[in-house]
Formats: sequence, C-alpha cells, structure tokens
Amino acid sequence: MRGILIIIMLFFISIPSFALDVESIECGLNIKNRTIVNKSEEFKVGDRVYCLSTVKNIDKTTTIINRWIIDNMKYDIKLKVKPYKRFRTWSYKTVYRKGVWKMEVLDEHGKLIKEKIFVVK
Repeated sequence: MRGILIIIMLFFISIPSFALDVESIECGLNIKNRTIVNKSEEFKVGDRVYCLSTVKNIDKTTTIINRWIIDNMKYDIKLKVKPYKRFRTWSYKTVYRKGVWKMEVLDEHGKLIKEKIFVVK
C-alpha cells in the first residue's frame, strides 16, 4: 500500500506545472510596438512610468493585477490576459512622489507573482 502511495505522489510531482508566470517586468517612459521605450530604474517626479509585463503559461483568459506601491499607498490596475504562450501587457502611473516605488504583478486571486522596484528622485 505504501508503495502505491509513493508511485501516485511521484506521478503528481512529475506532471508539469502550467501556473501563470511573469517572465519579466520592464519599466520606462513609453511603450512602442509592445516594447518599452527609454528603459530605466530611475525616474523623476512627474514622469509617466510604464511597466511592461511579459506573461507566460496562460491556459485561459484571466486577469492580473498591477499594484503600484509607494510607502503605504497602493494603486491596483486590473489587466486582462489571454491564453497565449507569451502575452505582453502594461500599465502606467504618473509618479508624484520621490522615493522607492514597487510594481507588483499579482494573479486574479491576489497572489504575488513578480515585482519590480524603481526609484523616483
């Protein structure tokens, strides 16, 4: 009986995972042809910062959340992603305050997938 349980556990462990995956997050001053323009990790107050996320392993149309964070302030933007091997999507925020900002990508249930930190001077 124990041997059967071990075989069943090994079977489920060996099944490939198709969990939603954020391959990369890039930040810059614009988007052109689904590519980030003026890529940077440092911006100035008043800049409109775009963050482009490349998402993989999407098995059905779903939603991701781009959460922009400065200090204790959070701004959520919901984005629809479609079932492709690789899907690029973005949001932007006009950064109004100096400091260390973070842009998190969360799944539709609010689970953190990936984050990007940038500085506003």
